[in-house]
Amino acid sequence: MSLRTHFAAIALIVLGVATGLAACGGDDEESAPAPAAQTMTGHAMSAGASTGGATSAAADLRVTLDTLLGEHALLAIAATQKGYDGDPDFEAAAAALDANSVDVANAIGSVYGEEAADTFLDGPSLWRDHISFFVDYTVALAKKDKEAQKEAVDNLIGYTGAFSGFLAQATGLPQAPLQEGVTEHVMQLKGALDAYAAGNYAKVARLTREAYAHMVMTGDTLADAIVAQHPKMFGS
Repeated sequence: MSLRTHFAAIALIVLGVATGLAACGGDDEESAPAPAAQTMTGHAMSAGASTGGATSAAADLRVTLDTLLGEHALLAIAATQKGYDGDPDFEAAAAALDANSVDVANAIGSVYGEEAADTFLDGPSLWRDHISFFVDYTVALAKKDKEAQKEAVDNLIGYTGAFSGFLAQATGLPQAPLQEGVTEHVMQLKGALDAYAAGNYAKVARLTREAYAHMVMTGDTLADAIVAQHPKMFGS
């Protein structure tokens, strides 16, 4: 079975750099524990339980989003590296990434409902699609297929618009800075894979840390907006 088929079978992560994305291919530009959702409550309680149930609910949301989005960055980087190399444990890594995707969608659904969760996960050019676009890029990079790399990057650019629009509509945050953040995330993951393919492992390590920190920051931003948007739910 081909690498692309493996990825698809498992059905697999929030602007100014969009031009750079469109121009880049595979060049080295600078730029299974328990499911995370099951481990959040203890952390959230230590962060907020002492100040009352309402604060604990807000803290729980924040820790949940921070943990799941940070985990997403790490799992995505690991899975693309294993896919690029054709490692035998790739399917397990891809399954862990998709399990994380479902957890993130469930966190969204806990606030906005099941339909929003389903759209987040499987809507056109949204969460699972952007992982599929990274699959396409990984396969093209391994084959040194510049045309296919560009097509995958073009699709990722489309994702930054579609996903930031989804988040803006749901949270009320302005779309432009959301799209900048989503684009930064895409560039970090792409850059880490490019660096890995080039053997620049120091850069891989740096971008991995940056991608994790950026997604935790994204979780903070989304949690703050959601709590402000739903004061009765979170007691703010």
